[in-house]
Amino acid sequence: MEDLNQQWKKTSLSKVKGTKCDLSKVKKAMEFVFAAKFFTRRTLNIEAIARTFKPIWCPKRNFEVSIARDSILLIDFELEVDAEKVLQVKELSFNRTSFWVQIHNFPFSLMTVEAAISLGATLGTVSRPKDGAEMKGGNFMRVKVVVDVTKPLNRGKMITWDQGRKGWVSFMYERLPNICYWCGHLTHDDKECDVWLNNKGTLLREEQQFGPWLRAPQFSPTRKMIVEMQGFESLGTN
Repeated sequence: MEDLNQQWKKTSLSKVKGTKCDLSKVKKAMEFVFAAKFFTRRTLNIEAIARTFKPIWCPKRNFEVSIARDSILLIDFELEVDAEKVLQVKELSFNRTSFWVQIHNFPFSLMTVEAAISLGATLGTVSRPKDGAEMKGGNFMRVKVVVDVTKPLNRGKMITWDQGRKGWVSFMYERLPNICYWCGHLTHDDKECDVWLNNKGTLLREEQQFGPWLRAPQFSPTRKMIVEMQGFESLGTN
């Protein structure tokens, strides 16, 4: 700081150069700013984000959304009351989110809607669709579950069925956002994980307990994966 002061004293300004420029009257009217971090590796669409939150917040005056850096946005409100309204949301819990979970390696005899719902209930709260056909993916089942994102994602589960038969089913998550391959949490990525940091970067990628195989390929419910046909005797009973 002393060096800067000495340099300033030595600086000689001409009358023109020394004229002050007061920009206080042309500064932004907005001055209530929040920083928001999005747990995703995708490029953020700030227009879509602004349109999404506007009807939720219902602000009286304008607000502005700008990109600070990757996955972090600045939200600038014109009125303090609008900012205070958003702050009230902090009392809500944002530790749960809904996923379509694909169940793979399911025994053929268990590929029923009820079996998928029973297994999905072990992951979280199941949301049953009106059309049960949405849960049938051909060689796998799908179930929509509200999961606790403060815990690692469940990679699979050991199941039992007829006469003590056992098997392992694996889970894949549709539209899975950012996920740490070290600990399975959605709240940070690999380089921010305590597991990685505590080992000072000595871990090998082969030691990761989670991986890209948790991401389910895009599923199109409009494409028929199963066709059920009635037999001749069944037709006669209708």
